[in-house]
Amino acid sequence: MGNSLFFFDPLRNVSYSAIDTVASSSRIKNFLQCGTEFLIFVFTSDWFLGRKDFSPLPNNIEEVKWSEGERKTVALADDFFGAKLWRKFLLNNNPISQRELMLITLYKYRLLKWFRYTLVLPFQPKKGQTYHIILCSNYEAGVRATRNFYCSKTNNARYSPDNRSAYEQFKNLHPELFINIRGNSRALEWKMLWRIIVEHEGGVCDVLCPDFRELERDVPKISQTLVWLRSKGYIKELRVPHAWSTQRYRRYWLNWPTIVKNLKINPPQPLIPLTPQE
Repeated sequence: MGNSLFFFDPLRNVSYSAIDTVASSSRIKNFLQCGTEFLIFVFTSDWFLGRKDFSPLPNNIEEVKWSEGERKTVALADDFFGAKLWRKFLLNNNPISQRELMLITLYKYRLLKWFRYTLVLPFQPKKGQTYHIILCSNYEAGVRATRNFYCSKTNNARYSPDNRSAYEQFKNLHPELFINIRGNSRALEWKMLWRIIVEHEGGVCDVLCPDFRELERDVPKISQTLVWLRSKGYIKELRVPHAWSTQRYRRYWLNWPTIVKNLKINPPQPLIPLTPQE
């Protein structure tokens, strides 16, 4: 099968069943298996602004109040998400910018069924329009390279928190980890945590992350370290369904309040698209 990149470029929306069909067709057979990546185009603002022959989503959840055009748009959104749970989060009177952010956030979590990382790249082709391309991948190096390239072309700053200061904070909080460590050596707990902070899109991780194996070959030890990080509040369990019911690996993501409090660093800023004028 080889490494493959699939580009979903819909006229209006990608059916979630198409995502499932391609991902499950002998490609991603094992838990977050690398080698398959998706690029999915999302017409984010169109859902709330509408277009010719396409009504925006209604701003209420009462079906009896929807127009015929709104009903068709809701049906398309059900197909887009592959479920109806989204309705209570998006069919309201909140500002459009908030609803756009909620839509793309909910969709990211749906895509985590098959993928470890979902990198959302915003574009603004016209004033008032917000579109996104989402890179779905199970390989952090490729996601990181894509983010860095996007940042270089759109004047977004690369995320580079102060390693030395954060390390001193961590060392002072957990001196028991450094009793037998000398020189430039670092505790595995720190090395894995720092990898998650600066290299894992969305701060997500699991015991099978390829870059963890570069730090430690023993998978049980990686698992123990993740359990320790969770016990100290640096990460928390990511409770999203995945496609492999027989492979029970826990997934985690960063607990930013603890990171900010303990290490004195802030999360990365949201990516900002170039404006049409730029």
